Amino acid sequence: MKSALHRRGSFTEIMRKALGFCTQQRSFSEVEAEIATYPEFRYVEYSQAAILDILVQVGALEKRNLDKSGGIVPVARLRALSEDDRDDLVVAYALETTEAGKAAIADMEPVERLQALFAEAPERNETYLRVMEFCRIPRTFDDVSALLKDAASAKSRNPYTDLPLYPSAYLGHLEGAGGLLWDEGWILTEDGAAFLEAHGCC
Repeated sequence: MKSALHRRGSFTEIMRKALGFCTQQRSFSEVEAEIATYPEFRYVEYSQAAILDILVQVGALEKRNLDKSGGIVPVARLRALSEDDRDDLVVAYALETTEAGKAAIADMEPVERLQALFAEAPERNETYLRVMEFCRIPRTFDDVSALLKDAASAKSRNPYTDLPLYPSAYLGHLEGAGGLLWDEGWILTEDGAAFLEAHGCC
């Protein structure tokens, strides 16, 4: 489950929010409409249905079959029916976060992911904070590159290269941790702002 829920920043945020939304049973169409409001969703190539299917497949969401009265149709009952009868009986679907999904939400919280990021390579933290502070308003990639042009570059932790860590890596790491998102520019998230206020900036 963990690898599926931590694919990349935008996916992680969409999935975290969807799981939080479904802690009480929701209709499939209701969840699709909710996901469509997330700014991260505009920049992923997957549909809401595909994202929800991933969550169902890894056991984070339970998908329930509903009849026309809104009652849950047990899977055992469906197995005993022909395909045509199943299609006639099931008219909608509902989703609810499983206990495993609820447990996963805590691991997906941006504060946890940001703390893990900052603990991973402390020599990068000053630059992470500078980028977060800079992105309180939307910034282009070129803006961030210019900000970091004269900064002391941290080295990649790949032992097979001496190349510095590029601006795209800082942005990608902060997006992955839920501190930044791309929304017509790189912008600090609410969780990123709270983390920045708690840790201060250079």
